[in-house]
Amino acid sequence: MPGTVITDLRRRGAVDPGRMLAGPLRGVGLQRLEPGRSTEVAADGVEHALYVTAGSGLAEPPGHALRRDASPDDRDDGPRDRGIPLVEGTAVVLPLGTRTVLTAGTAGMEYFHAVLTVPADVRTPSSGDEPA
Repeated sequence: MPGTVITDLRRRGAVDPGRMLAGPLRGVGLQRLEPGRSTEVAADGVEHALYVTAGSGLAEPPGHALRRDASPDDRDDGPRDRGIPLVEGTAVVLPLGTRTVLTAGTAGMEYFHAVLTVPADVRTPSSGDEPA
C-alpha cells in the first residue's frame, strides 16, 4: 500500500487530507465538547459531516441555542424546540449555506468531523421561496 498514511486521530485531533487526496475532503478529525459547552458549525463555502462517537448533546438552529452567558432576565424560559438530540452513532450533515449549534450534554460529547469543499459552480440550494 504505497502512499498510505495512517493517523491516530485520538492523539493528533485533526488532519488535512487535501495534501494527499484530490477529492473534496479537506479536513477530518475528532472534536470534543466539554459538558455544557457549545460550538457553532457553519457551512459557509464548505459542507460538514459530523458523527457522534461518544457522549450526547443537542444540535439546534443558532437562534434557538441558549446563550450560556445570558443573564436570567435575558433567557427565554418559555416553550421552545430543544433541537435534535445527539447520541453515540448519530450523524449530522450540514449542506452548503446551513449552520447549527452543537451543545454537549452532561457527560460531554466527542464527534468525528469531516469538512468537504464545494465546487465553485454549485449554488446554495434554494428554499423554494425565491423567484425563479
